[in-house]
Amino acid sequence: MNHNIIYKDGNAYNIIKEISIHNFQNKDGSVNQQVLGMYVHELDCERVFQQKGKFLICNLIPDVVYEEV
Repeated sequence: MNHNIIYKDGNAYNIIKEISIHNFQNKDGSVNQQVLGMYVHELDCERVFQQKGKFLICNLIPDVVYEEV
């Protein structure tokens, strides 16, 4: 089993980075969406999932496109 892949909504995502949520929390405990978005952009990633106190920063694994020969 590959632990760097997560499946959500029928899609497979490659987990690029796991980081604790507290790194993006404001003093009131809310998540600073702007800073999180800038961090995801810096890593050149597409999606963020939240799981067990961490953000999983991911890229979609594209479906295979093939042609019959």
